[in-house]
Amino acid sequence: MTTSERQISCPLCDGPSRFISDKLRFERKGHVLQCQSCELYFLDQKTCELSKSFYESEYHQTYLTHVDPSILEPEKYFEKMLQVTNPWVERVSELLSGEEAILDVGCSTGHFLHAIAPHAAKVFGSELNSKEIQFCRERLKLDVSNEPLESRFPDTKFDLITLIFVLEHIGQPLQFLLHLKQFLKPGGRMIIVVPNISDALLNLYALPKFRDFYFCVEHLFYFSPKTLTQLLAKAGLVGEVVGVQEYPISNHLNWGFRGAPLDLTTSRQVTPNMPLENSRVQPLWESFWAETDRRYRELLAHLNYSDRVWCNVRAI
Repeated sequence: MTTSERQISCPLCDGPSRFISDKLRFERKGHVLQCQSCELYFLDQKTCELSKSFYESEYHQTYLTHVDPSILEPEKYFEKMLQVTNPWVERVSELLSGEEAILDVGCSTGHFLHAIAPHAAKVFGSELNSKEIQFCRERLKLDVSNEPLESRFPDTKFDLITLIFVLEHIGQPLQFLLHLKQFLKPGGRMIIVVPNISDALLNLYALPKFRDFYFCVEHLFYFSPKTLTQLLAKAGLVGEVVGVQEYPISNHLNWGFRGAPLDLTTSRQVTPNMPLENSRVQPLWESFWAETDRRYRELLAHLNYSDRVWCNVRAI
């Protein structure tokens, strides 16, 4: 029985849904739906099931390596992600006093934990991928494990729990947040970052190739500030939920002209990846693109077309 033949209720508000697409990234198939009441986008998980070992051993092979094969090696992925994750490290570090105990859920190669550790008292990680756990433990000497949190920690252990590009992968996000909440100290916070369904490349421009690329088998939910605020409220979490633009104008121009993704680091460079014949104009060239990117981000913010949702929330 297809999605169109079944009545699929919204997992957030139980409202009726409508079919959006069956095209997923890298020519995979699965049904993307949108709730007609609360507007949440989500994947019908019965049309595209993941194996039980997907995140332990398959995620990078089926997803990230289509864009950058080198990231199968934890060391190389770690070095690249240190650069990529820097904007989130800066945002989080501004909120810290240096006395906090932090848990990063879905910590991967520990790039965020490694960068944030100087700003905190203690850091811990939770991860499923066995190679990345080994890298975190042996190379970075971080306390990272795939053991259930309740086996590792007592309740009310952490001042801060971070989920950076994790919640969109979770099959039951409300139950997941409620579970994590028990490990927060009174007054503790969660920092959550997810892709924003209001992305300009999906909503402002007519880019069929990006639309076919955007929806993917590993992203089960596609939040906006509105729908994520609703989910957080159900979990008893309130605070700042805002759109943030991560990718620069050069990445959007790339999609407009090439219709294909760039690698992890190039896609985040403000200045287009174009060699100049006259190196003397390089400073002016970079200054031009920096100012252009600043104004472009202001325009996207005004139009509510940011590509990320940033949440700084507390339990109520």
